[in-house]
Amino acid sequence: MTRIFSTGIAIAACLFASVGLADGPELVFKDATEASGLAKPLKGMMSHAAACGDVDGDGDLDLYVGAFCDRSPEKYKGTAGPVPNVLLINTGGRFVDSGQAPVAFKARTSGAVFADLDNDGDLDLYVSNNSKRKGLRVSNKLFENVKGRFRDVSEDNGACVIMGGRSIGVLDIDGDGLLDLLVGGDRWTGSQTRLFRNKGKLAFEDAGAKAGLPEDLPALAVLTGDFNGDGFPDIFISQANRMFLSKGDGTYAESKAASKSLQYEPLGREDTPCGAALGDIDRDGRLDIVIVDHNQPARQHLFINSTKRGGEVMFRDATKDAGLAYLFPSWTPGKLHLKHAHVEIADFDNDGWLDIAPAVTWRSGAGDTEKPFICRNLTKRGGKPRFAVPPIEKATAYFPAGPVADFDRDGRPDIMLASWFPEIPSRLLLNRGKTGRWLRVRVIGKTINRMGIGAKIKIYQAGKLGRPASLLGYQEIHISNGFCTGQEAVAHFGLGDAATCDVEVTLPHNKGVIRKSGAKADQLLTVTEK
Repeated sequence: MTRIFSTGIAIAACLFASVGLADGPELVFKDATEASGLAKPLKGMMSHAAACGDVDGDGDLDLYVGAFCDRSPEKYKGTAGPVPNVLLINTGGRFVDSGQAPVAFKARTSGAVFADLDNDGDLDLYVSNNSKRKGLRVSNKLFENVKGRFRDVSEDNGACVIMGGRSIGVLDIDGDGLLDLLVGGDRWTGSQTRLFRNKGKLAFEDAGAKAGLPEDLPALAVLTGDFNGDGFPDIFISQANRMFLSKGDGTYAESKAASKSLQYEPLGREDTPCGAALGDIDRDGRLDIVIVDHNQPARQHLFINSTKRGGEVMFRDATKDAGLAYLFPSWTPGKLHLKHAHVEIADFDNDGWLDIAPAVTWRSGAGDTEKPFICRNLTKRGGKPRFAVPPIEKATAYFPAGPVADFDRDGRPDIMLASWFPEIPSRLLLNRGKTGRWLRVRVIGKTINRMGIGAKIKIYQAGKLGRPASLLGYQEIHISNGFCTGQEAVAHFGLGDAATCDVEVTLPHNKGVIRKSGAKADQLLTVTEK
């Protein structure tokens, strides 16, 4: 089922912003924050986590926004004090506070995902909290979805420990069809990244040591893609910038070569790798990595997967050659910190090439509206990656979290940005640019996890299934790219002007391949494991 935002929303209330970049039509975005009802419930929040997912099964994307609630009351502009976490239900294009008390708690929330952790067909909610040694210490939380209402099942649950929780990775480490949880722990709160194995019926156990992960492993972001193409989910940890390859049996071994190739020199003591995202930037059928630094000045790093078949996993730093070697200003025009934190990879113009979007806004002039800071992919087939970057000196704000998703179901990726500064509103920016055709792919598992997480999807020119030279795009189903953010379990492909394409879905843990020829563009294609 697909839904669009209500035509009753007053267009006059929404501001439009275009991103004027070379080699293609403008990227145009509409600020729908007020019209969608997001402004009021998120006012005054120090947001530090955001997740989207359809929790009530109506086809619309709902939102969960988490915040830091340990500051003094006067820090929360426009409110009487800290604003607790909130679940927002999308009803006909407007977000309404669900009023569900169990999920509206106060903590230092720094991660959230909607995931079907019990394979019953609906999305449960897992939240990580960044607890320090003193102050507001709250365990990670797990909530079971019962017909759209969330029940707290955190008590005595192995995944609900007090830790310095950050980003959450969702993966099936051992191929048992149950989704496990990998939670980053930053270097300021103990450097203990935790792996929780799903035992079934929403019960978890700490499995990090058994899986071969070291105890001292600082992480701000985690990625769980198949980086060597063997069919099993690997693990990349940002902040440490280390990669661990699956042995296929639920255990891991570090790839020293890959970890070494992903290191780079910090600019100073405070410079640290933060948000990380995976995607096939150069369209060669291998997953590349983008990392952004949480620093003043901030940087972006592009690592292209150069692994040879049967060889060691290796990455090549392509940042400079791709035109991404910038240094962000340290302060906004309003004298607020200007950093990087969250980043996502998505095809915003549907031309078939993945763009990069650090969670930052920029403004071209005093009277102009704010635009998302999208680095547009200008790569040509067979060429080196190349990007057009918005003017960094015109950046206006950064956001620690915010999912990219097709919120209004029109086939164009949109952006929700969760704001850390109470004086800067969170934003919903709807994509209104002229774009190419598209295909969204969802995988429903039976022997694999029901969400299809870890499934690898390749799109080919129609009639040329399996031919590397005809590859139009490659993605994996994941819900935990970036920093402190949870996404929808759907792969979105831009098709350019292609009206049809061939689709190949490889199930995780080498449990089969599903092929479909002649898939029509501009639809949500659901692929179900037989």
